[in-house]
Formats: sequence, structure tokens, C-alpha cells
Amino acid sequence: MARGKHHPPRPKPPGSEGMLIAGDLKKDRGWTETHIKTFLPEPDKLARNPFSRKAAPMKLYALDRVLRVEATPEFQKAKEVSRTRQIAARERALAKKKEAVAVAEALPLRIDPEPWAVVQQKAIEHFNGRLKRSQSPASMKTVQHRLDRLTVNYLRHQQTSYEAELRAFKGVVGVGEAYLVVRRRILDLIAETYPALAQECERQKFDEAELPEGVEL
Repeated sequence: MARGKHHPPRPKPPGSEGMLIAGDLKKDRGWTETHIKTFLPEPDKLARNPFSRKAAPMKLYALDRVLRVEATPEFQKAKEVSRTRQIAARERALAKKKEAVAVAEALPLRIDPEPWAVVQQKAIEHFNGRLKRSQSPASMKTVQHRLDRLTVNYLRHQQTSYEAELRAFKGVVGVGEAYLVVRRRILDLIAETYPALAQECERQKFDEAELPEGVEL
């Protein structure tokens, strides 16, 4: 597999032409760590690690040896078994993600409505209480689109069940996808409760979501 401009060649020690490192085998040729230990138990060469003199020597494998191993029935069978396991694992993960999304879609979300003037004032106070050095304080005279943004942010995190619902997904496969579903539903709920914020809620749906620490898609 050719490595494009976003994937520069992996650094290798001088004099390693015609040699592959473990990263080449796994990323480019579909090998696993088990394959390497089974079919290439010993490297063809050891060389100083180009990243650090203190690091362990880098293991190099001759390309012609790798090609001979890949042509054997034993390796082909092992690779097929590995591929079957990977597909099954992906299917299980996908099923769990779909289940998490279904739960997120069915969660009973709520918002505690307050008078519009009260909501805006609380949002301003909340924003100013968390002000960063590079930010200027907000007030009722703040430009409307900025005021709408900080108000929606306040409502998402302080006036809804948003945070509590997300805690229910901690450690669950598909938590990232569930997070996005809950986030979208909360924005719809805010827009329904406070129509003046509908445009900002719709805009935030297209913002890159900041996932909670430790959460990945």
C-alpha cells in the first residue's frame, strides 16, 4: 500500500534498504503481532533505533524472506483466521454501538424552562464566571450571535439533564456515538423550549463536538 503525503515513510536506520520493520508488516501488509512472533521469530538484522540512542535496537526483516513466508499455505491460513476474527470483532462492536445509539435515542431528556430574561442573565453570569484570559466579559449589550452561543452552551451544560444522561454511558462501547445523539437531542430540546435560540442550536449541530475525556468515536 502506497503511503501518501499524509503518511510519510517511517524512519529506518541507514543501510536498511530492502528491509521492513514491524510497522511496515502490520500497517502495510496486514500482519499481526502474533504473525510476526510465529513466522518471523527472529529478525534478519538489528539496527540502532533512529528515534533514540537509548531505545532498544530496531528489528529489521528482509523483504524477500517476508514474501516467501506470505506465499506459504500456513501463513495464508493464519491470515484468514485473523481476518475472520477481526470482522467478527468489528461486527460485535458495531452491534454494541447501534444498541447504545438506540438507548440514547430513547432516553427521557428534560429541560427546566425559565423566563427568557432570567436565562440570558444566568448564561452571562455563568460565562463570566469561567472567563479565560483571552476572552472579554459578556453583558446584555454583547452582540446577539455571541450571546446566543453562550446561552445555548449554558443551557446544554447547566439547565438540562445532559451531563447526567451521559454518565449512564460511561465505559459502554458506542459511548461516543451515544454522546452525539444526546447532544443533538438536547439542542433540539433547547430550540423547542426557547425558539429565539433555534438558529444557534442548528448551527452548533455542525460544530465539531468536544467529546468528554476518554471518549472516542
